Amino acid sequence: MIALADCNNFFVSCELLRRPDLKGKAVCVLSNCDGCVISRSNEAKQMGIPMGMPLFMAKKEFPQAIYLSSDMSFYIEISKRVRKLFNSFSPSVEVYSIDEAFMDVTDFDKLYDLSFEEIAKQLHERIFEEVGVPVSVGIANSKILCKIATDIAKKESFYKFLPKENIETVLKNYPIEKIWGVGKNTSKKLRSFGLFTVSDILNKNVEFFKFHFGKKGLELRLGLEGYDTIPVNSYEEKPKSVQKTSSFKNFTNNKEFLKEEILSHLHHACKKLRRYNLSAEIISVMLRTKDFKVFYNSKVLENRSNSEYFLNKKAIEIFNEMYNPNEIYRSSGVGLFKLQDMEIKQLSLFKENEKIEKISGIIDKLENKYGKNSIHLGILEK
Repeated sequence: MIALADCNNFFVSCELLRRPDLKGKAVCVLSNCDGCVISRSNEAKQMGIPMGMPLFMAKKEFPQAIYLSSDMSFYIEISKRVRKLFNSFSPSVEVYSIDEAFMDVTDFDKLYDLSFEEIAKQLHERIFEEVGVPVSVGIANSKILCKIATDIAKKESFYKFLPKENIETVLKNYPIEKIWGVGKNTSKKLRSFGLFTVSDILNKNVEFFKFHFGKKGLELRLGLEGYDTIPVNSYEEKPKSVQKTSSFKNFTNNKEFLKEEILSHLHHACKKLRRYNLSAEIISVMLRTKDFKVFYNSKVLENRSNSEYFLNKKAIEIFNEMYNPNEIYRSSGVGLFKLQDMEIKQLSLFKENEKIEKISGIIDKLENKYGKNSIHLGILEK
């Protein structure tokens, strides 16, 4: 048995935690640089504001709605709190995105002496009470059915158990376009065979899907029948590279501002390396102008590292070589490459590296306790 917990209107729900005065109003959270709508309250959805609508169009057509700039660092913090509850609920959790995760809940009905409907309700209530974010929970025998159960839960009571024996009855007219993993091309092909609903798919035998759709079609057919072909995988693979980029709200050529942005990106990239106990051999810096010209350069580090103390100077060195006061910039970025586990790095003859790595770890702990940017290194070179 698998549970899927999906936070409702996640970015908006996060904003309502610190702006309770906005509850019951049409609220939209905007993408980076306030480009378009990426999250909507139920009231905004009912008003007819579509996902992805550019801000200038939304303000013109729906001036009564409230539009908020996104704050990804805050959303990530809330996501961590929710994820902590997921991990306390089940020993096997697969994070699917910033606002949803799959959990293995096999035999939880016996363990807690509760029905799976009651387990879904309990998880929903616990997250809402302890974090304040509304979550829809679906429980079923496969990930595909979990997605459908969660979709139904969002429209009903926030929780839904979809047992195998009820699939054909409940999903008789469920359209293929809404099935997880079914894109435009697959949908078009299914329709060409006269398959329009979940019921139509279940009425075709497994061999038909294996012949016409291959492995993906077989997984679709078996998943809808309640056979788990993609089990919950709680193992988180280490990244091959780490890149942090962002656009600016206002185009600029302010050198000090650009330096601060580069070092902010580097700090968060290094923090991610430390989370996976990795070090980098190559550092890169990117600047993009308002005309979308891209300037990019990289350097090999003398010693592998995951500490801003060692990497800041190199990043500023690259930046100074690239910066042109006659250009106006729209975005910046930092990349760390040729990553390797810290355990197999070359040892230093000096103790300084070990001290710096400990300091970096302490900075991470302080940020985790007191929030993003509560402490950081200054610019080492002007």
